[in-house]
Amino acid sequence: MDSGQRPEARARGRLRDFSSQLAARLKAATSAPNEPMRLAIRIGPLGYLLDMDAAAEIVISPEITPVPWTRPWFRGLANVRGRLVGVIDLQHLSGRGALSAEHAQQLLVFGTGLRVNAAILVTRAFGLRNLNDLEPLGGPLAGAPAWEAARWRDLDGNQLSELNLAALVSGEAFASIGI
Repeated sequence: MDSGQRPEARARGRLRDFSSQLAARLKAATSAPNEPMRLAIRIGPLGYLLDMDAAAEIVISPEITPVPWTRPWFRGLANVRGRLVGVIDLQHLSGRGALSAEHAQQLLVFGTGLRVNAAILVTRAFGLRNLNDLEPLGGPLAGAPAWEAARWRDLDGNQLSELNLAALVSGEAFASIGI
């Protein structure tokens, strides 16, 4: 790679490479049905696991156009490869305060199976995790939103909550973006 590139271009290239590798690993993992694989992401300080069918792709956060008369956790609309998606600050929707700009670097675009053109702001994706390799920590924490399920600890000591995007999109709060 050209060392004379601007840092932003190098970062985009690394994210594009990571996204390509992740897409290949997601495809390979979904073809191995005996292995319960999940995508690990971080949103602010919290780690989550997602069923890979729920995620279409992870991209650098594009420009987000605010939509008037919507709740603060609905950040607005973004164009992701010609697909208009609503951008959700899941941390804010969960009652944990808005995700700062420095932690809202990427979008996880929902898979088509969820039938919702939406994405959540994420700090970063950090790979795939096999549930067989994780230590179960029990159910969700007290007061956790309905879309957070079982908790796990990975081999690196990260605590991860399973994030059920289907429960999120079918919830009343998600459907009530207007004020």
